Amino acid sequence: MEKELYTKIEIPESLLHIYKDMAVSPVYLLRNYALNMVQEKINKYGAEDRHFIKKYNCSFEEFKARVDAMENEENFEWEDDLMDWEFAVANIKSWEQKKENIDFK
Repeated sequence: MEKELYTKIEIPESLLHIYKDMAVSPVYLLRNYALNMVQEKINKYGAEDRHFIKKYNCSFEEFKARVDAMENEENFEWEDDLMDWEFAVANIKSWEQKKENIDFK
C-alpha cells in the first residue's frame, strides 16, 4: 500500500492539460519540490552549525575534542550543545546525500 502511494498518483485531467500546455512534467515539479524541501533542511541545519561555530569559535570536530578532553569536569551547557551540534552536522550530511540522489534526468 505505501509503495503504491508513492508510485501511483492520480492527476486530474484538468491539471494534466495545464501541465501539457505549459510543457512541464509533473515529475519535474515533484523533483523541484523535493529539491527545495531538502535544501530547506540543509539550510536549517547549516544555520545551527554556523551558530555553534560562532559561539565556540571553532569547528565541530575541535569542539568535540575539547569536550572529550574534559576530565573530572562537567559542563552541561557544552555537553548539551555538543549533542545539538552533532545532530545538526549529521543531518547536514544526511540531507546532502539525499540531495545528490535526486534524479535530474
